[in-house]
Amino acid sequence: MRITVNQQPQQLAEPCTLQQLVEQLQLNPNGLALAINQTVISKREWARTTLQPDDQVAAFQIVTGG
Repeated sequence: MRITVNQQPQQLAEPCTLQQLVEQLQLNPNGLALAINQTVISKREWARTTLQPDDQVAAFQIVTGG
């Protein structure tokens, strides 16, 4: 299955959840936010959210402070 993560094509096994994607890409989940097709997905939903072919995933670190 082909998806895009931060504008980079990725080939994944089907099915794949957001949690599995984080693990496969070895992303640090602390402060990480994920969006699929411009919709932010709550971290508690990552394990239940299955990616679909051609999904556009944005992964970004949340920064706090002033």
